[in-house]
Amino acid sequence: MKIAYITKTPWGENSPGFVFSYFQSKGFAENGLNTSLLMKVAKSKSDDQKRIDKNLIKNHKVKLFKDNFGFIKSNEIFYKRVKRYIENNNFDILFSRDPGFLPYLSKLKKSLKIKTFYQSHNFYLDFNLHEYKNSLNRKKFHHNEKEFIKDLNCLFTLNDPQKKLYEKYVDTPIAACPPGLDLKKNLINNFKKRKVLYSGSFQKIKGIDDIIKIWNQGNFQNATLSLVGGRNKKELQYAKSLIKNTKNNLSVKSWLSYNALINYMKEISIGLIFLPDDFYNRYLTAPTKMFDFISCGIPVVCTELPSTKNLIPEGHQGVKLIKSKKRVEYINAIKELLEDEKKYDIAHKSNINLSKDITWKKMSKNFIKYF
Repeated sequence: MKIAYITKTPWGENSPGFVFSYFQSKGFAENGLNTSLLMKVAKSKSDDQKRIDKNLIKNHKVKLFKDNFGFIKSNEIFYKRVKRYIENNNFDILFSRDPGFLPYLSKLKKSLKIKTFYQSHNFYLDFNLHEYKNSLNRKKFHHNEKEFIKDLNCLFTLNDPQKKLYEKYVDTPIAACPPGLDLKKNLINNFKKRKVLYSGSFQKIKGIDDIIKIWNQGNFQNATLSLVGGRNKKELQYAKSLIKNTKNNLSVKSWLSYNALINYMKEISIGLIFLPDDFYNRYLTAPTKMFDFISCGIPVVCTELPSTKNLIPEGHQGVKLIKSKKRVEYINAIKELLEDEKKYDIAHKSNINLSKDITWKKMSKNFIKYF
């Protein structure tokens, strides 16, 4: 079976989308599918040289396309080049996580008589629920989902709450298929390191202000908090401005490539994830960093919302989900892991055990049964 995985994400981009697409498509290949990951070319030479092998296994091929014609640059140029490539390469299945590619999935299904699948990472069908004020393409994506989801063989979501949303609007078959993780080896217990990590966006709407307030209010002794991320200089400067007058062992580091981040995590004791209680986080998110922490055996303190609760098995002890909006609940959870070695070790081993069950290879089987 030959599958094309399409995403407009550029190769090596500083975004969760790049890592997600690479490992998810690799998971298909690990299950025996001849998989081609079709992406944009890297934005820079340094991005192109980031240490993720383009063709790590024999049946996982990465094909990169330019999105410009002379000085003219657009996603549509990328989409049309990908469409032409698909038409000339006899694929059995098309899979995309890009709402901008939905019209092309519809056209290609009709012209080539092949199966098409879309995994939503958002929800564009009802602006009364979610206005997407930060999305320049929200009206276009609304149109695409409204007009073309009906043509798919199946719509995939990241979790059950997102699936239930879509079920109210479309008749297309829908399946909730959570992400997986890249299994790590030789993991050690970092209880004595006393290092806490937040990794991700430094946007205010992502909760960076709350994370710093939690840390300052907690007055943690002999422990450090590292903030790693920020997709651009503006985000990085914003985070640095927040810690300018603090003295509580806080540091800010710019975005790290996937392999560099995983290497950095070898020194980390606890992963911290704070999710503001909004529509996106309640129903649409599947935090990649939570899976990264789990894969490294790092205990996690994370906000409990319908989305995150749905991703963690009942009774799992490696991820402490915090229901309350009160910062003191996060503080108590962090302190418990910093101070109680026995509970820390239970959480550490629990995440190691869970990671074996939710690898990208195993989680990809949830998609393949619909192919």
